[in-house]
This record gives sequence, C-alpha cells and structure tokens, in this order.
Amino acid sequence: MGKICIENVQIVDPFYSSVKKQDIEIDTETPDTVEIDGTGKYVFPAFVDVHIHLRHPGYPEKETLESGAQAALHGGFAHVIAMANTKPVMAGEEISAFYEAANSLPIHAYTVSALTEGLRGKRLVDMADAARRGAVGFSDDGFPVADAALLEAAMEKAAALDLPISLHEEHPDFVHQAGIDSRYADLYALEGAEVYGEYALAARDLALAKKTGAKLDIQHISAEITARLVAAFGASGARVLGELTPHHMTMTAADVRAHGPMAKMNPPLRTAFDRDELAKLLKDPHLCVATDHAPHTKEEKARPFPKAPSGIVGLETAFCLLYTELVQKDVLSLYDLVDAMTRIPARFYRLPHKGILGGEFVLFDPAGTTEVTEDFFWGKGSNSPLLGQTLNGRIEGVMAKGVYHAF
Repeated sequence: MGKICIENVQIVDPFYSSVKKQDIEIDTETPDTVEIDGTGKYVFPAFVDVHIHLRHPGYPEKETLESGAQAALHGGFAHVIAMANTKPVMAGEEISAFYEAANSLPIHAYTVSALTEGLRGKRLVDMADAARRGAVGFSDDGFPVADAALLEAAMEKAAALDLPISLHEEHPDFVHQAGIDSRYADLYALEGAEVYGEYALAARDLALAKKTGAKLDIQHISAEITARLVAAFGASGARVLGELTPHHMTMTAADVRAHGPMAKMNPPLRTAFDRDELAKLLKDPHLCVATDHAPHTKEEKARPFPKAPSGIVGLETAFCLLYTELVQKDVLSLYDLVDAMTRIPARFYRLPHKGILGGEFVLFDPAGTTEVTEDFFWGKGSNSPLLGQTLNGRIEGVMAKGVYHAF
C-alpha cells in the first residue's frame, strides 16, 4: 500500500465546516508514494453529481459506463447517479445488471430506477424490488408525471423506503416544442416551451412531497421562481432538493442564437434574470449542482434545430465553469460552490462519501487554465457550447476508490 502526500495545501471541506491550510497524507491502493507540492492549490471532497446520463444500456455510440466514468474523473467527480431513460428502461433486473457492470469502474456509479413502467406514467414499477436491487431513487427523467394521484401514491411508497423521487418538471400542455424557450422560439419558427410549465408543475409536486413526507428532487431547474419554491418548501420542513445546472446558471436563450443545437436543452435556457438569480440562490442549503450530463453524437447535434436532440455534456467542465463565472465574479463563495457539489447532494441521497481524509478528493489549481477543445473531453461526447472557450482554474487530479488519478 502506497501513500499520497500533499504539502501546504488549502483544504475546503464542507463535510466538516472546515477551511484550513495543512499537509495531508492518505493511504492508496497503489504501491507508490506520490508527493505533491500543494502551495497555492486547493483540495476539496470529490464531487457528487446526482443527475447524469451514462447511456447504459442501449446507447454505446453516445456513452458507455467506461467512457462516462472517465468523463466523471476528468471533472473531479467520484460519485454519480445515472438516470433511467436507457434501453431497456432501468428497472428490475436491469438495476442488478447495472451494478454488476459498474462495480469495476474507477468511480462510484449508482442508478435510479424508473418510477413508472416504460417511463409511460401509467403504472408504478415494483419500487420495493428496485430498492432491494440498489436503486438510490426513482425517476422518469424527461417525462413529467401528469397523474397527480399516481404520483402521490408513488411518494407514499418512496417515503416508506426513504428514497427520493426526482422529477422533470415541464407540464406537457405548455411545451409546444422542447429545447427552446417560447420567448425566443421564433428564431426557428417554433412555439417553444413556456416557462410557467416548469414552476406550475413543480409547485404541485412540492405540495405533494410536503403532504406525504417524501424526499423530492426537482431536476435541472431553469426558472428563478422554481428555485425559490424549492427553497421555501425546504425552509418549511419539506424534504426537498433542487438541482441547478452549470448551463442554466451561466447561459441564456441568447446562446441558442450563437450556438444553435449545441445550446438546445430540456428544459431550455431562459432569461438573463433567471440565469443571474439561479446563480445567487445556489447558496441555499436545499439547492445543489447537477450537470444533467447528456452526451450525443456529432451527427445528432448537426441536425437542423427542430430535429436535433436536447442536452449537452457537463461533467468535465462543471467546476471550472462555475469557478470562472460565479466564484471569480463574486456571485458565490468558493465554500458554497464546493458545498453544493459535495455535501448537500451526498447527504440528500445518503451516498457513502468518505471525504478527503477517507481518500475521496479533488486537487485544484486556481492559477491554471482549462482549454475546452474536442480533444479535452475524455467522454464520448463533446457536444458543448463551451467549445473554443478558456476557463479559469484546472483540476489536477482526483482520488477515488483508493487510486489517485493525475491529469
């Protein structure tokens, strides 16, 4: 057994409400001893992402477990939760097969189960069976649950299992075309998606969560009002979490004009007001960062806008993007950003994060830079409107499962 020794490094650790400079020495599963001069650098707990698309099983041209794990490592993530919109849909025996395949990955990968059979919103899956197989929650991500009575029954079962339900909140009556805000959709002669479709459905589901005592995760929030609703219900004692994506906190619908399908996502980018307010609200203890990492092939994103799929990759650029746009512009403290990417999501989903001294950490150089090119990405997808940009800061390495990976 070897060691990794980092001298004179600044530690930011929300798990212990700690900010201090010290030397650290951690045992590794590899035989060598690695010594690093940490002067001017930071160590954080390894990042957590509760919403990604690993595309396994069924879409290896977009991503595989192996390529997704590499993307996660490159972005500083050691714990990730995959969504259920796979082929076949993630439920029952597919959950067991997922963990069997993911066991050898260099990161901790978990999966939710589908909430309803085939993601069709008609009949609940066997939720107790999914929990026994290791599902860390339930979600029909991409498909809102229209039937309030069915959702209430699901929340009652989830509360008994003490597992979260995570929901995509866009009322179908107000989504004429997904992927672009209705106020900007005339750019492509479309009607787009109405913003109130998000917060109207979110309000209903937050009320159901408050009533049932279920844990509810409102996914990839795009509207300032939705985030405020989550914060208000959380302050009232409801067990809720809201996901804020790096793209919704740093981009607007104007980026669709500049980047076309590369900036098409669901829910869509909104106004500058939404972007700015979401970024400020991230310090709320009921909100976290989740990337909604969604790799697609170059051919898919090259289609005309109405036919191109929604989604961008996010694992590898998340921290440096938010460090550049939020921390360095004094919108958010570094401590609050790290908290939103580590402690808050890990505790909501009860993930077994071992923390820095347990050997799960990120080494970050604030003086470095990150050039976002196609060659930069370790995952299969490079579908990002950030291509060609330079971000401040550089992730130098991450330790997970007893192994330090230097970049």
